[in-house]
Amino acid sequence: MPTLDYRGELGRKALHLLALVLPAAVHLFGAEALYGLVPLAASALFLDIARVRISWVHSAIDGFFGWMMRPSERPSLGSAIVINGATWVLISMALLTAVFPAGIAVVAFVTFMLGDAAAALAGRRFGRTHWGREGCTIEGSAAFLITAGAAAVLLPYDFPVWMLGVSVTAAMLVEGAPLRLNDNLVAPFAGAVVLYGLMFVA
Repeated sequence: MPTLDYRGELGRKALHLLALVLPAAVHLFGAEALYGLVPLAASALFLDIARVRISWVHSAIDGFFGWMMRPSERPSLGSAIVINGATWVLISMALLTAVFPAGIAVVAFVTFMLGDAAAALAGRRFGRTHWGREGCTIEGSAAFLITAGAAAVLLPYDFPVWMLGVSVTAAMLVEGAPLRLNDNLVAPFAGAVVLYGLMFVA
């Protein structure tokens, strides 16, 4: 059974859409966007540490954002540090920008964010056939592929459609796999690695 209600899931995915300002900055400024991305990621990581050490930070974060956090992302005061999904998103965009050309970083991030949002919302509403990690469904993954594939084709880059399809499929499979690492990091990286590698074998 889901541990976060549908309203909370909608809130999480609204943040995903808001996060699209990050790849927009990379598209416009290239690697120079790291001057903004790195401080943002570092600040978010600092808050994740501070919220289990400082009571007012814990209360503020839980009060404002607790309704859209999964139970595993809401550690109690004094407990072990937990990096939440939003922090992983910032870290992911910063690392993608540092490692890959801007076009690949943008495609991998945008397609994952939109695909993941579609998968979560469609899976919660229509998912019946489960696979992979807990909560993942065939119906949600199909929504991921459709949404991410459409976004990949519409982005202003000239990658061949078949390459984009393989990249998006790789991200979808990793997103649904029962891995210990956070999907906001490993899934877009999988898409980026595949797209980058295909550029050399095509």
